[in-house]
Amino acid sequence: MSEVHIDEPEKFSFPALVKIACLAATGVGLATFGLSFIGGADLAFGGWAIAAWYVLGFPLFGMFFLVINNLSSAGWHVTMKRVPEAMLQYFPVGLLTIGVLALSFLFSEHQLYEWAHPVDHGDLHSTLIAGKQPWLNVPFFLGRTLLYFVLWVAFAFIMTRASRKQDVDGEVKHTFTQKNLSAPFAIVFGLSVTFAGMDYIKSVEPTWFSTMFGVYQFAGIVESGFAMLILLLLLLRRLGYLRTAVNENHFHNLGIWLLAAGTFWAYIWFCQFMLIWYSNIPEETAHFIARWNGPWFWVTFVLNPLLNWALVFFILLPRPNKRNTKMLAIAAVIALVGRFVDLWQYVTPRPHANAEGMPTPHWMPYTTFWQIGIVLGLIGLFTFVALKALEKAPLLAKKDPYFEESVHHHL
Repeated sequence: MSEVHIDEPEKFSFPALVKIACLAATGVGLATFGLSFIGGADLAFGGWAIAAWYVLGFPLFGMFFLVINNLSSAGWHVTMKRVPEAMLQYFPVGLLTIGVLALSFLFSEHQLYEWAHPVDHGDLHSTLIAGKQPWLNVPFFLGRTLLYFVLWVAFAFIMTRASRKQDVDGEVKHTFTQKNLSAPFAIVFGLSVTFAGMDYIKSVEPTWFSTMFGVYQFAGIVESGFAMLILLLLLLRRLGYLRTAVNENHFHNLGIWLLAAGTFWAYIWFCQFMLIWYSNIPEETAHFIARWNGPWFWVTFVLNPLLNWALVFFILLPRPNKRNTKMLAIAAVIALVGRFVDLWQYVTPRPHANAEGMPTPHWMPYTTFWQIGIVLGLIGLFTFVALKALEKAPLLAKKDPYFEESVHHHL
């Protein structure tokens, strides 16, 4: 194998214009969140729930990406691993965003999470909520949230520290530290994503049952995470970094992963619907009945699979498109829009039974503009944190034992 020689900047400098754009987007998002209270606290915090969980998926993906590559002793990703490591640095900020979401508990009326202030109406709906009080109560919710983030921040700290130490001494023991840590955190990742997804998103409909919701959220996080990783790498290349170290073969791999993640999402999306459909249990079917009738049908059953799977799949199916950065960027943007639509159709309808006992969802299209603004704001905040973190270490992990393999990666 030939000697490694990469003639490009190895130290990232955050461009002022990009920094201003990120902060401006964050400011717009926060302003939008404040203005959305005009429509009510449930609308404002609903938009924040979508945005907070959407963006928290990026550092969770960073954790997943590093875990699977460490456990499989993969080497192809090493030249780009500083980016998922930078993604991990958002966890403390993510805790603050979930903390804002917890402020919704102060509103006893027009509440996003009705289980926080349950009212007994003497019906089955109230009975089901009361039965879930041992799990769905404010103190336990806050305690679980703190536990999630303690585990996630601990993982980010230990993994990043081992990687930085290797930059100094080049010892292979740091690679084994990361690999050994990845095994238990694969379990932590699976369990924490499942429970966090149910806490922040699924509990908006506390009486709905779905045994597949955890893996469904995992699928969405992985697909949107690969999309964000692709866009961050393309941004860095546009700024003059990683043009040689991350080549078309690396992007080909990422394209394969994005296509596969979208297909896995589609599989879980269909399985969740099919299992609930043929079981025909009222506590499960109410969620889909509310979205089957009326305008939400076109969002849930047409737009959602179109963006999260069909378009991404057919764009990236040809081999040349996986190696074409423009086509990859288009597919990545579509996947990120699809992730928003997916979370939007979970949180916004919030169906309740009408006089005939049939679930009827809310349909307020204008609220989407508030929610999009909040999501864009937190994406700007995440991008700022991730790029700021990239300044703190060399862009290339040259003393990683798999570095040369990654540089010469070929498909």
